[in-house]
Amino acid sequence: MKTDQDDTICAISSAAGVGGIGVLRMSGPAAHAILKAIFRPKKRRRSFASHRLYLGWVFDPDTNSDLDEVFAVFIKAPRTYTRAPMAEVYSHGGSAVLKAILALMMRQGARLAEPGEFTKRAFLSGRIDLAQAESVLDIIESESESELACALAHVRGLLSARINAAKQEVLTLLAEVEAEIDFPDEALDLPPEAGRAARVEAVRTGIARLISSYDEGRAVRQGVSVLIVGRTNVGKSSLLNALVQRDRAIVTPIAGTTRDLVEDTIRIKGVKFTLTDTAGLRPPGDAIESEGIARVRERIPEADIILWVIDASETYTCADEEVWHAVQDKKVIAVLNKADLPPMIDAGDAPGIDGDGRGLAAIAASRINVSALTGSGIDDLKQMLIGACASLPGDREGAALLITNVRHKDVLVKAEAALARAGRCAEKDGPIAFFAFELKDALRRLGEITGETCAVDVLDEIFSRFCIGK
Repeated sequence: MKTDQDDTICAISSAAGVGGIGVLRMSGPAAHAILKAIFRPKKRRRSFASHRLYLGWVFDPDTNSDLDEVFAVFIKAPRTYTRAPMAEVYSHGGSAVLKAILALMMRQGARLAEPGEFTKRAFLSGRIDLAQAESVLDIIESESESELACALAHVRGLLSARINAAKQEVLTLLAEVEAEIDFPDEALDLPPEAGRAARVEAVRTGIARLISSYDEGRAVRQGVSVLIVGRTNVGKSSLLNALVQRDRAIVTPIAGTTRDLVEDTIRIKGVKFTLTDTAGLRPPGDAIESEGIARVRERIPEADIILWVIDASETYTCADEEVWHAVQDKKVIAVLNKADLPPMIDAGDAPGIDGDGRGLAAIAASRINVSALTGSGIDDLKQMLIGACASLPGDREGAALLITNVRHKDVLVKAEAALARAGRCAEKDGPIAFFAFELKDALRRLGEITGETCAVDVLDEIFSRFCIGK
């Protein structure tokens, strides 16, 4: 996306569809002149103050006919979102009036903004860095309190501050090394070489902590992935319906009803969980069921939590044990379903289990009796899902600094690798030029997060994901 800062851009910034209020915005050198050409205040004004709402009418200067009664605001640079002159109009929210006002702005010389162009101009003007710009989109797309908290922390610059601190330490090290390279015969007052490896390791450790927060951050942003598995006819689909409180999956007494993955989401205490009902694990009866079972096995490694559903009204079977073998390396909650029927499995004694660490005996603390039919135990299961999350935003110091963006994670992994190589070079008293090279690589990688060293095509791809009015 190419951005000409001399253009005046315009767009509808409110969501598509009918609403009580619609918002249009302009940014660029002609923004104020264009608004004055199409806005008639109710009280005559010689001039307009910045950042103040004025009531009046948007009108067509060619016909002198009014289009809508609106509020308008003139925003003088540099105290604007883009640091260029801006103007906004708050009209009624019908699509016809919004399109008519947008057309007026374009006839007066503005052009339609490209996706994310307002935020890109804010980045290019230095008002925000790239990590903050990406977090603007995260705020728009937030669907839970946890997502919003993380996005707001990044918009405020907490992630950028952490990255900039790491960059500053690397820069200091690099300056010392380059001074030593450029003036090898000079008696420079530099810190001792022996501490360089430790200083690099301190920065690398901080970066590694950020990387390790990604799994938690991904769960906050995308939702905790919960896979419902078990043999056929144990009530997996009924459990999904009970958790989401609607008939999301088809339930019949016929074994193998569920052939494909069925997904839905719920929120528990502000945390989003993505629930997936799956085909029963058993020897497949046909090609369709075989494909469904293959998809289940593919999804097991990706799941954050497994709900292993067992029919408590029947004895524990070899088929149940085979399911356990498929999921035992994951975080598992054993859901003993059909608690409304006479039990055949004793949750304490676990008949059929010889105590060697298999099946139910292996997860005695993560076991719950429920009835998907009556709803008994479902609220307790939801609490267990919350407890199964390793940690939640707000539960620990620094939770707001979770990495939620896969681009940030990938860049940090490369920066950490460069720092690790630099550290090994320093420990082994390797060539100082190699040490400097790795520091420069780490510095360049860190700059990709805040935008100083990010390629143009990456910038274009990032901002293309925004809506046109942001």
